Amino acid sequence: MKKVLALVLSVLMVLSLAACGGDDKAKETKAPETKKEETKPAETKAPETKAESQAAETKAPEGGAAVGGGEMIKGEGKKIGVLIRTFSDTYTSTVRSFMEQYLTEAGCEFEVVDANDSQATQNEQLESFLSKGVDGIICQTVNVSASADILSKCKDAGVPILFFNHQPDDLSIIAAEDTTIFIGTDSPEAGYMQADLFMKFWDEEKYDRNKDGVVQCVVFQGSPESQEAFDRSQFCIEGAEDEGYKFEKLEDNYLCNWDSTLAQEAMTAFLGTHEDEIEVVFCNNDSMAEGVVAALNAVGYNTGVEGDPEVLVFGVDATDAGVALIDAGKMQGTVKQDGDAMAKTNVQIMLRLCNGMTKAEAAADYGMEIFAGDQASIRIPYAAYTK
Repeated sequence: MKKVLALVLSVLMVLSLAACGGDDKAKETKAPETKKEETKPAETKAPETKAESQAAETKAPEGGAAVGGGEMIKGEGKKIGVLIRTFSDTYTSTVRSFMEQYLTEAGCEFEVVDANDSQATQNEQLESFLSKGVDGIICQTVNVSASADILSKCKDAGVPILFFNHQPDDLSIIAAEDTTIFIGTDSPEAGYMQADLFMKFWDEEKYDRNKDGVVQCVVFQGSPESQEAFDRSQFCIEGAEDEGYKFEKLEDNYLCNWDSTLAQEAMTAFLGTHEDEIEVVFCNNDSMAEGVVAALNAVGYNTGVEGDPEVLVFGVDATDAGVALIDAGKMQGTVKQDGDAMAKTNVQIMLRLCNGMTKAEAAADYGMEIFAGDQASIRIPYAAYTK
């Protein structure tokens, strides 16, 4: 029976929460050298939830409602261009589907295009939208470093732009403009929630295979430049370390570009060198978690059959495939990234910008606030999911 893990933040967090980077180079296809970390000794008692306390202390936004409560306005006659990094990403496809639904319901004319993970292609698509005289652009950048150039072109054309999901590398350029916002999530929160999921499931008797009191783990990172990927990779471990757990990374954070196939290939290689050691796998998204589970299944692990060997696996996004793996007992948990709320917020904020509102006015009119910490973003909260 499904249930949402009770990781609901405090009222302050719900009203103020701030989303698919670490290493600069992708790893070789072979397994990298082992990297160990010195941390605190492990505690045997189950710790309290970490996402709420830690995120509230240091990482939580200071403004921004969880979901908009304002009027769903119409956009008849408005032409909106939507730039998508790649249609092949599962979470992005969910957002895209909802976005098309809400744009249709609003009566907009719109076009949604696939950059196929090519920034050059996305640049051409942007130029095409601007030449067609669109009223607004919603953009998930391929490379976050391209955000400044994209913003400059939209500004010169007098067209408002929203960036979503992939946080621009410099939010100060967003803060300086009245018709530009980044709509995303509080990315450290996803890492902390994965840490909480780990602490919920960790049982030394069952999962500490070598009985050394240290958690041997692997982290699959989505992208080398994504702030979301970096934060998820960092805080999934730090959140538990802060509660006294000790970790040993058997591999450096492994870059798989959010991709299931790449994660399966990497996990297969890791099982060849660490099969008797791996106890926990943290993945930045559910697609990579799917690949990890497939590799584990191939050697008889995580079958969902009582008594078969098991490695703890955690993802992010709560995709249909990820939830199915959890319900089948092949994966332990994920962190839901609300694609519906992401799409609806983008559409409703964009329509308000197209009607001449500033970003602060648009956010307030939709029942949200600009995050006080950067004056550039609206943050949509996560929620944990487990069986």
